[in-house]
Amino acid sequence: MLSASELANRLARDAEAVCRHYFSAGRRAGNYWIVGDTANSKGKSLYVHLSGPRAGRWTEYGAARVTLRFGDQALPCRRSTVSTQQNVSTRGIS
Repeated sequence: MLSASELANRLARDAEAVCRHYFSAGRRAGNYWIVGDTANSKGKSLYVHLSGPRAGRWTEYGAARVTLRFGDQALPCRRSTVSTQQNVSTRGIS
């Protein structure tokens, strides 16, 4: 069985395919997938990094929460704009 970290790394390697499937209302813009929110609404509040060391990480602007990587539990946050880099190491959940 895969650990959560291994699963997150595998999903990050195929971040664009994961986004196309789960966030089909979004679109690619450079190195990001942009969609409205985690409910797959149209818009541009949620940005997913598609490649590089931050692949699979995403930030949702204008919301009171942020998810660290695909499949991880959401963490509460009181700020309206949060960078996931502040909350997770580059190689897994911390």
